Amino acid sequence: MQTEQRGETAPRHFIARALRTLRHRRMAAVFHLLTGTSASVVLSLVSIALAARSLGPQDYGVLALILTLGQACERLLSFQSWQPIIRYGAPLDEIERRDDLRSLYKYGLALDCAGSSAAWAMASLLAILGHFVLNISWPHVALALLFMVSLLFNFNGTATAVFRLSDRFRVYARLQIITSLARLLASGLAFYAGAGLLGWILVWLLTQILGSMLNILVSIAILHRRGLRRIWSARLRGITARFPDIWRFTWGANVSLTIWSSAQQLDTLVVGWLVDPAAAGMYQLTKKVSRVVQQVGSQVEAVVYPDLSRMWAAGQRSKFIGLILRMELVLASFGGLCCVGAFLLGHYAISATAGAKFVAAAPLLTVQIFAVSLTISGAASRAGLLSMGLQPAVLRTVLASTLAFYLMVAPLIELFGAMGANIAQVMFGMIWLGGLSLALRRGLKQARPAPAPALAVADA
Repeated sequence: MQTEQRGETAPRHFIARALRTLRHRRMAAVFHLLTGTSASVVLSLVSIALAARSLGPQDYGVLALILTLGQACERLLSFQSWQPIIRYGAPLDEIERRDDLRSLYKYGLALDCAGSSAAWAMASLLAILGHFVLNISWPHVALALLFMVSLLFNFNGTATAVFRLSDRFRVYARLQIITSLARLLASGLAFYAGAGLLGWILVWLLTQILGSMLNILVSIAILHRRGLRRIWSARLRGITARFPDIWRFTWGANVSLTIWSSAQQLDTLVVGWLVDPAAAGMYQLTKKVSRVVQQVGSQVEAVVYPDLSRMWAAGQRSKFIGLILRMELVLASFGGLCCVGAFLLGHYAISATAGAKFVAAAPLLTVQIFAVSLTISGAASRAGLLSMGLQPAVLRTVLASTLAFYLMVAPLIELFGAMGANIAQVMFGMIWLGGLSLALRRGLKQARPAPAPALAVADA
């Protein structure tokens, strides 16, 4: 009898805890980030719609390919410095370990400098090679080289870590909105002036630099107010002794995210190569819309990653598992609602924004949002594995997912056109979600957190 009562009350208890999670400060932080990101993405979509209407499918496809090349190189070659900063900085006391924190932030800035320079060099080289290999015209190559200058200003990794560790999610959301408003204003001017490709490239170039500079300048101001000054004068010598395995963690986490990003960024380029720029433009338009859904997973991971790191370091295993389960329940529910909305309203939304010439992208949008819903459902599990120091498990999962994607994307595009890339993304998401869940389950059975009562854990 007691067993039956326990079996009946367990689901109710879990649902009650899930409802309490929705009222928790973590969800408030997610709400702030999501509000800012959603508003930013909506404003960006209006800018994209103006560009699509102004340029038409062919020229907009060229713009999409240039932007995608820059974003792909940035994602593939940046070191994602926020990951080691949060992993090793979350448990540190800001007063007792101030010098170590200063060194950690300088380490992040050095990674950002190296990554942004490498991304600019690689993107510029690929743009030039595109003329000789793919017969891309020199005027289009020159436009691509102009846009790649924006990659040199990318210090967003360290800025992201500052915002997340200091719980300044509202500030980060406002900065996103400011940048998107500036882009929308510039897009409106370009639209009414009848600007060509050069004008629209300048819109994205200048606003992207503006967003990056706002992030790093505001994050430095936050560090100053917290007493963390003279970051550049901090010493990096001996950082591996103060933070054991930081290099291995940095490379492991970066490689896994780089491989993951390759499947998410290069697909537009593959569509443009195997089909044509117009198809790539439509495919990229659906990816921009689905970014609203994808950002939810990113924001949830942004909020729970510092807390999960503290919980695991403090030996709070049950709270660690409970937070992951509740957050993934929220993500799966949100993804399901978005899939239904895309199926019912996608056609009308694209027609009303980008115009009737882009209505063929509606089926692509539905499948793309389903694929994204699968990937975001593993966001909390990924953050949990990184908090446990199990980045090799994340790497193995992303390798399997990406390998399946690359093996199938070209044949599927040959069969179904741009829709083939969406189907390949669905396969990626299924393997990604299943692999992370299995890796987390195995990790919890084998690994044990090292109790550290001195660490302050942010919990209810």
